[in-house]
Amino acid sequence: MATPVKMNKVKTGTNAVIFVVLMLFGLGAVNVIAGKYYKRLDYTEDHIYTLSQPSKDLVAKLPDRMTVKAFISSDLQPPFSQTAQYVRDLVAEYAAASKGKLHWEVVDPGSDPKLEEEAQKFKVPKMRRGRVSSSKVEIGSSYLGLALQYQGNIESIPEINATEGLEFQITSLIKIMTVKKKKIAFATSEGELSPEAGNPQQHGGGGGLQTVRQYMADYDVVTVQLNQGAKPLADDVDALVIAGPKTQMSERAKFVVDQFLMKGKAVAFFMNGMVIETPRGMPGMEQQPRIGRKNDVGAEDLLESYGFKLHDDIILEPRQNGKGPLVVGGQLFLANYPTFVGVTDLAPKSGITDRIKAVVLPFASSVEQVAGSKTVGEITPLLKSTPDAWRQTGFFLLDPERTQLKPTEDHGPFVYAFAVKATKMTSFFAGKPYPNEKGEKVAAVSGVSTDEQPLDQSTGTPRLIVMGEANFASDEYARFARNEPVYGLNVLMFINMMDFLVADEALAPLRAKTVAARPIKVDKESTVNIVKFGNVVGVPFVFVLFGIVRWRIRRARRLSAKL
Repeated sequence: MATPVKMNKVKTGTNAVIFVVLMLFGLGAVNVIAGKYYKRLDYTEDHIYTLSQPSKDLVAKLPDRMTVKAFISSDLQPPFSQTAQYVRDLVAEYAAASKGKLHWEVVDPGSDPKLEEEAQKFKVPKMRRGRVSSSKVEIGSSYLGLALQYQGNIESIPEINATEGLEFQITSLIKIMTVKKKKIAFATSEGELSPEAGNPQQHGGGGGLQTVRQYMADYDVVTVQLNQGAKPLADDVDALVIAGPKTQMSERAKFVVDQFLMKGKAVAFFMNGMVIETPRGMPGMEQQPRIGRKNDVGAEDLLESYGFKLHDDIILEPRQNGKGPLVVGGQLFLANYPTFVGVTDLAPKSGITDRIKAVVLPFASSVEQVAGSKTVGEITPLLKSTPDAWRQTGFFLLDPERTQLKPTEDHGPFVYAFAVKATKMTSFFAGKPYPNEKGEKVAAVSGVSTDEQPLDQSTGTPRLIVMGEANFASDEYARFARNEPVYGLNVLMFINMMDFLVADEALAPLRAKTVAARPIKVDKESTVNIVKFGNVVGVPFVFVLFGIVRWRIRRARRLSAKL
């Protein structure tokens, strides 16, 4: 029998000390590396707790130093204390991605007059919030806001009460402060929807685009006139939007639009193939049925030259429709009706429709690609109807209170919108006389350079959107977003379209970055109790059972072991 070797206590102690030192050294090294290469694991579907790649890219390319101050009171109560921690973590991730260009700090003004004055300077005021003490609930005042300072300019998020949408807000402010704004022009000469309040050209339904204008702070938004004597658009304009013209486009307007595209710029046509209107000059107008007729704005030949045909129809969905405003009995109601088509078949790989599950298009028309088009590039159908959808054409009466529209044999699926990234486009005026500012047809002179010498072929990479609906994001429908969130998605898609036009789609994924609910779908009431008791009793029981099995196995091994 072997004699047990007596352990050397000094050697054992030395080994223990060395092991502890190495462990401490290793932990210190891990902390240093982790501080330099900030990384968080996020298993949520939209990665809402980690910084998106577009945000990282933006701060990594900061041209100069930026300072971020988070004004956070130390006595915040839940849920604001959790929100404050999220703010700290998020800003820390921005700093880590900035390669040293973004510096940040947390400031607790407390009751210090100097710090409170600093908070006011950085546009973060003290806000009233609920606070729970040991014996009562009270309303107190506290700080929870963020300020960004760059080259002497200050922008702020004065009040942060939730985490949702915070990354988009911060990234938008950084972009506004550090990147030159792209300019988007909205045509208003033919009665189009306008982003400006009180535009004299604005008339008829639609109600303007003032709601979407609020979400375009990172763009320079202007209006332009495309009338008979219109001048070429300025070179600093990046995109042109024509949303719902109501009168005929002049040949001069077509020429200005066409040459803008040929210069490698971007144009969006939001047009209805049919117009739904109430007869004028009759008493009790709100009680009268509305009339559907062709919407003739004179742009059909221009669109077809680019490869698209806007049909003079209205698409109706017998089953998949959303709620829209209808006048019944002289009162306005939100009701499901086939003319408010619900669209769930959206382009899966387009930044325009990224993370948008559905939209509702009121009185939409179909758009079709024309065979033999000379437009070359990436052409994406953005929105499609269901196969059950059908089209209504020609003159018809729309009277939801008294008459139901009967389906025709012309069924879908239909396409509502196309997006084009062109590598080559041919001018509508190629080989034809073009209209000058006086409206006179002038022949192009080969080899002669003038300010208006037309381009027969496109340069650069023009972008184009053609959509058979003009009012989907207008104020008329955006006002219902609180009751019908899908109209908020309409606005979101419109802004994404603006990003597409100016080839800056980095922020599109951030706009729809939200916490998604995952409710359990149940068919029976008993399923709820099964799931409930399964979580409360079943999960602990499984762990206890696993422990007993492991104990029995180990005990059996010990009993069977032989020396």
